[in-house]
Amino acid sequence: MKRLHRSHEERKIAGVCAGLGEYFELDPVFFRLFFLFSILFGGLGAIAYAMLWILMPLREGAQPAGAAGRRLRLSAKERMIGGVCGGLGELFELDPILFRAAFLVLAFIGGLGILLYVVLWLLIPGPAAPGGTAQPDRS
Repeated sequence: MKRLHRSHEERKIAGVCAGLGEYFELDPVFFRLFFLFSILFGGLGAIAYAMLWILMPLREGAQPAGAAGRRLRLSAKERMIGGVCGGLGELFELDPILFRAAFLVLAFIGGLGILLYVVLWLLIPGPAAPGGTAQPDRS
């Protein structure tokens, strides 16, 4: 039986979004973006996140269920600034230059591309180490 837990291994703040991602078999970035937008547009996301942080137990020691599958991560190979475009390219098996061009076009539309790039850079986990775990260094 699947149980809802906060993830210790994939967490950014408290592991709530990573735990939701494991439970619903979705990338935690979707939940992080949802909470970010709900915080910016009304503030209910902060209350919901805090409640989930308190109510969801922390799962210690176990590997995430989808750790072997394809996940969105910052790229260690295709890295110009932060590895966001390279990570998107690796996930969707496309040339990262397409994502770079899209961010550049969006940058000229009210700076949306720059904002989106920075948000993704902060929310996407670091590149996977050779053993399959995320590297803690985000330089």
